[in-house]
Amino acid sequence: MKPERKRVTVTNIQIFLNGEATEVPKGMTLATLLPDHPAEYGVAVLRLGSADKDAAAVSRESLHLRVATTAGDVVVELLPGVVLPVSTGDVADANLRVHWEDKYAVAFGPFPADFTPDHQPYRYDRGVVCLGCGGYDSRISYLMFSRLQHVADHGADTGGAILGTVISGRGIMSRWRNGDRIIKIEYILSSDDKTNATVTTDLSTEVEDGMQIFSEILIRADGYKDDHGSIDTACTKSVEHLLFAMRHSEYLVDMLASAYIRDHAEGTLAVPMELQKPRREGTVTVRTSGRSSGAVYIYTKDVPGNQHHTRTGAVMRGIELAMFASTGMKLSVKVIPEQLDLRGFLLGEAVARAKIRGLRVLADNRDVGGRVVIDQKPATTLEVLKEGRVAFTTVALADVIDITLDYEKAPRTVDIFRRATGLKIYAIGSMPFFYNIENEMYLFKPEFASNINIIPENVPKEPIPPYVLAVTNDARKICGMVGVRTVVNEEYGPTGEPFEGTNIIGTIVDVDKLPLIKDGAVVFIREVKL
Repeated sequence: MKPERKRVTVTNIQIFLNGEATEVPKGMTLATLLPDHPAEYGVAVLRLGSADKDAAAVSRESLHLRVATTAGDVVVELLPGVVLPVSTGDVADANLRVHWEDKYAVAFGPFPADFTPDHQPYRYDRGVVCLGCGGYDSRISYLMFSRLQHVADHGADTGGAILGTVISGRGIMSRWRNGDRIIKIEYILSSDDKTNATVTTDLSTEVEDGMQIFSEILIRADGYKDDHGSIDTACTKSVEHLLFAMRHSEYLVDMLASAYIRDHAEGTLAVPMELQKPRREGTVTVRTSGRSSGAVYIYTKDVPGNQHHTRTGAVMRGIELAMFASTGMKLSVKVIPEQLDLRGFLLGEAVARAKIRGLRVLADNRDVGGRVVIDQKPATTLEVLKEGRVAFTTVALADVIDITLDYEKAPRTVDIFRRATGLKIYAIGSMPFFYNIENEMYLFKPEFASNINIIPENVPKEPIPPYVLAVTNDARKICGMVGVRTVVNEEYGPTGEPFEGTNIIGTIVDVDKLPLIKDGAVVFIREVKL
């Protein structure tokens, strides 16, 4: 007889991943749960407060609800003994839409309930959730969310019918408008105890029963609507900066305060003031002045508006990552919509990408394989999506020179060069051609900012190989000249200056295009990674 095989029982546990309840095998690690998550990016982990309770038991006893809406999620802490007047789970088909909203409150419904309206006004603090009704008829009831402290008669039961308080996502309340709706209501574990919350980069961490896990911050840009014809373009320039700054789906926490985290990885950049509003929990702003101009802030607490901060978006999910992150951490971030900037692409690829986004395309040339996009109209993502079309200006590929840049050895000079040529913001830049000396040295003169000092950096000590790209530094009178040599010179660098006046910043890739440059031309350049 064959020996009887032992049955292996796989025990599943319940967790919440980015707000969604799911079951996974016991013993699973974060690496297995999140196979595509970059190893250096943080993951927010909120553990069960009591280790001897399973997730199902805690869900039954929990006073916390995640209310998922089309504008983002809020977490509500119910009062003890409160029975929710609407069903939980997937309620997308229920009639829980914004019926009306004003500066003080938002009403979701209507739905039938069973209570006797008190005909009395009550005081409601900011964040309070209560049960009200219309016309003092409980068959026309509403879930009421208080945006600001106020006194009102909402047709509530005796005492005001307070159900609970919003403890996370209060900023979402200010963004609810007619058409928004509640799509899911589920019990969750409490996330307000920081002793059981952390953001970790250790993906070998084992997932535990009842654990809440957030791997990504989801941001919705201000003005964006799924119905593109309804997009509001009042903040289009500052929103474009947000999309640019977050284009790599990375948020680097370079500053941490009690009310916000900050990412200033792109350095100082000019951003216009377009929308000054109170900075609620989950609000995303960009600073518009000072050394931190261009920095992206995510708020974890409510603070007043500021004349130097323009609001650009709101966190729809994953605010816990911002709440528990540490300085120096990288966080995964996704902004809706994705930036639509097609400068630098071959015309054929740009057209294909635009059509994937449902856009009509106009171009100044039909040579899809031999032209490169140097400009697009409208210029910003929100404007393009609202109009549903984009027009491309192109140049011949033969007039575009690919280069490499050395960020490791010349970080400051490379940054200055990218700002002067446009490569800081766009995938294609330009610089005026200055002079060609016997096809052995080519000089260019970008317009550097007047207050910029090009200090010596990555200065050569010996003759420089051909096709090295360099900038004249402040050690020489004619600083800011950009040059490349096609032959080795024993005494002078690529800009015709002694070695001590030369900052090496990269190389020319398309060396065969140099002799084709015409006097007075504007040379277009693209950065490539080799």
